[in-house]
Amino acid sequence: MHDAASQKSTTAIAGLHVAKRFGHVQALTDASVTVGAGEVVALVGDNGAGKSTFLKTLLGLIVPDEGEFIVGDQPVHFTSIRDAQAAGVEAVHQDLSLAPDLSVVDNMFLGHEVFTRGILGKLGVIARKEMTERADVALRELSIKLPSLKVDVSDLSGGQKQGVAVARAVMWGHTAILMDEPTAALGARQSEIVCELMRTVAARGLGVLVVSHDLPRILKVADRVTVLWRGSTVMDAPASGLTVPDVVATMVGFGKEQAA
Repeated sequence: MHDAASQKSTTAIAGLHVAKRFGHVQALTDASVTVGAGEVVALVGDNGAGKSTFLKTLLGLIVPDEGEFIVGDQPVHFTSIRDAQAAGVEAVHQDLSLAPDLSVVDNMFLGHEVFTRGILGKLGVIARKEMTERADVALRELSIKLPSLKVDVSDLSGGQKQGVAVARAVMWGHTAILMDEPTAALGARQSEIVCELMRTVAARGLGVLVVSHDLPRILKVADRVTVLWRGSTVMDAPASGLTVPDVVATMVGFGKEQAA
């Protein structure tokens, strides 16, 4: 389907045999997901399958009880989201984590503000011109069109907000981008734009892991599909050979097979 991605051998990000218990609840039992550089992998599963928990372990937000993690072919151990960010892993959360009353530029540099050098080497004022130029380049490289970089994010459409969130993640991430339900609140055209963005990001050599319930759309954009069932990986297959009924049958039918 996407030959360039299949030729890549570098592991952008992987979590192998991950287990996590919260009290009496076993959220993850034996979850394994591997994303190659330049590859889009869809992580799917029924509600409660462990998708969000797994994503949080990859980001250092949750420290698992067991499991190995790899970023850029190197073993890693994350204890915070700062560890993940330092390794070039960024996320686009379902709520986007954008500040609605700040401009596009200010959102893209939130926490990464650039300052000019002041007197005696001290930090001066915010280097707004440089930040605007860099944000413009980042957006144009992903073919994201906005009315202006000076408008508040609250004035943008849902698809444009997603575009800003993705561009910000790509701007600061250089290994992998994790996306949680990126098309959940979007219309058909805006969802298509976000899916095109996933391929554009992968084409730049990053690994893209997408958690999504939008199976018809995600099967078209993904290179591979990994299915979680009750905290364990039960399928990892090329997306090109799968249909929506195949995936749904695995998501909901695995338990029946186990019981048979």
